[in-house]
Amino acid sequence: MKNTRRFVMKTINIALAADNNYAQHVAVVMETILENTDEINKVRFFLLSDGITAEKITGLQQTIDGKNAELVVCDLSTYKGFEKLYTSGHISKAAYFRLDMPNILPADVQKVIYLDVDLLVLQDIAVLWNIDMQGKAIAAVPDYGIMASKRLMQQKHEVIGLPLDKKYFNSGVVIMDLQQWRANDYSGKVIELAATGNFPHHDQDALNKLFMYNWKELPLSWNVIPPIFDLLPKVLFNSKFRASAIKARNNIAVLHYAGRYKPWEFGLKLGFNDKYYKYLKNTAFADADMPQPGKNMQGKSLGRQMVRIHIADFISHF
Repeated sequence: MKNTRRFVMKTINIALAADNNYAQHVAVVMETILENTDEINKVRFFLLSDGITAEKITGLQQTIDGKNAELVVCDLSTYKGFEKLYTSGHISKAAYFRLDMPNILPADVQKVIYLDVDLLVLQDIAVLWNIDMQGKAIAAVPDYGIMASKRLMQQKHEVIGLPLDKKYFNSGVVIMDLQQWRANDYSGKVIELAATGNFPHHDQDALNKLFMYNWKELPLSWNVIPPIFDLLPKVLFNSKFRASAIKARNNIAVLHYAGRYKPWEFGLKLGFNDKYYKYLKNTAFADADMPQPGKNMQGKSLGRQMVRIHIADFISHF
């Protein structure tokens, strides 16, 4: 993205974690960042790799070649310490790598943005990078999908001790002050929690338990998850969430396909995954066979999903 604004050049550290099955989606995330970030800023990608093949690593490097970016691969296929952690469904060991980034990343990396790889970054990541963390060790976006559900909030109250009137954050987009993490051994503490909790929302629950009263809230637009993008009834008809959800949906900085419906599982569908396909074309994985259905497609109806999206489109313009 070309821009005539003048900034002092910065290096923005981004961490992404994936196994070999998700390498293509890493490429798409990187491409969205580089297409939408002012070129004066260098982006340094740290790939926390759980067995990604050399061929796919080459594809990832080719995706960023010629752009103001660097790819640092951290091969964690034999990394110890996560064997006892709870995994299920699409949550693999790689999902937990973010918890030990203070020890995995070089000691001179003092701050990093961690991103899940089922998302698209549609605005300048430098804006997120420059947000004042106000002395907090972690910054994240409230999870309206959980906060708008009485059942899930009761679950969080019972499982991690979250008071019913407190906010709960989504761990798919977080900024981490690694200096504080190292000084306070937050990695050791959160990994211990994750190993003993068998939490329903895995590392996200562990992070919320550890930082329950000590996290910086980021604007909702930096992690627009399906309950916001689809304007689900529990969000739309809740007076606490409606206005801010519609505002975020109309100004999406990060579109996060959290949950069951992934954009690569279906053919091109305008309004749902067209942006994923758009950015995929500009990566080294452009010729990949698409779509790529998941192991469990039972009950996934894109028809119902599109009805929700069309209704949300209509509502959000009023």
